[in-house]
Amino acid sequence: MNADNHPLLEVENLKAHLTLDEGVLKAVDGVSFTIAPGQILGLVGESGCGKSMTVQALMRIEPKFARVEGKILFHPPRGLPVDLAALEPHGQEIRAIRGGDIAMIFQEPMTSFSPLHTIGNQIVEGIRLHRTSSRRAARQLAIEMLARVGISNPQQRVDEYPHQLSGGMRQRAMIAMALACEPSLLIADEPTTALDVTVQAQVLQLMRDLQSDFGMAILYITHDLGVVANMVDEVAVMYLGKIVEYTDVNSLFANPLHPYTQALLKSVPKVGKKQRTRLASIEGSVPVPINRPPGCAFYARCTKAIDGLCNTRDPQLVEAEAGHRVSCFLYQEEGEAVDEAENQGGHYAG
Repeated sequence: MNADNHPLLEVENLKAHLTLDEGVLKAVDGVSFTIAPGQILGLVGESGCGKSMTVQALMRIEPKFARVEGKILFHPPRGLPVDLAALEPHGQEIRAIRGGDIAMIFQEPMTSFSPLHTIGNQIVEGIRLHRTSSRRAARQLAIEMLARVGISNPQQRVDEYPHQLSGGMRQRAMIAMALACEPSLLIADEPTTALDVTVQAQVLQLMRDLQSDFGMAILYITHDLGVVANMVDEVAVMYLGKIVEYTDVNSLFANPLHPYTQALLKSVPKVGKKQRTRLASIEGSVPVPINRPPGCAFYARCTKAIDGLCNTRDPQLVEAEAGHRVSCFLYQEEGEAVDEAENQGGHYAG
């Protein structure tokens, strides 16, 4: 917590709905979480669950036809708290925060960097906007930041174009650009997806080292549970635009509660397993969240569903154990979920 005992970021009932010809697509549908100063929070889930749209809404770079609701209360180290959801996406106030106090590492650095400008020009642009108006001082800061992230010969690399750098070097340059203005919150949207395993490990170690040096908080977006186990402090598991489980990383792996989280962990290969052992899988796929019917979003794929209850009402995110919240009727007050299902003529399908 900061000096006023506030989290760095408080997200309450965040929604990002897109109106399409087919109906309303609820990409993010009531997400809530907090991030403390210096904390690393992992946002985990399958492709299509709403992770990237969540961080786009946080940065206010969501699509023009998206409607953002809820509260995104940011407590900057300097200045008064501000609700990012209430700001104009292209206004001066959010532009002063975006890239400065809150920075982002995008998923694919080759498409995130402009191919028409040098790496140095793109890093310098942010530094001159948020730190110093001096071009010479900004260029020197860019060179120092490139050296900080492990790029060799930064005096030369600063004048090179993105296509002249390897994938790992482009990702390091993207990290340098994000950290050049010393943000208090770094959002990393699957930053190692396009990298091979060796380079991925190097980038993750780099991020951990820089997080320790800068004392910043990180919101880490990924679908890789191996990365989560070694990278984050707390985990929020998303499914179809909602958080279904929220706890510290040790509790998640030692005692996963939601059927979706349990299925995800069972699908991860285990060291020491016998050869030719078939991996567990989750049948079906994440549905498109357009005009979604009532009931738990995971109902159609869940092996522990309660007919007559899970397919008629949305479960709430409740504290099943100390510091461990889960959105599932199996963890309501004793007997409540099953009794309600029986009263409605349903049955337990586990």
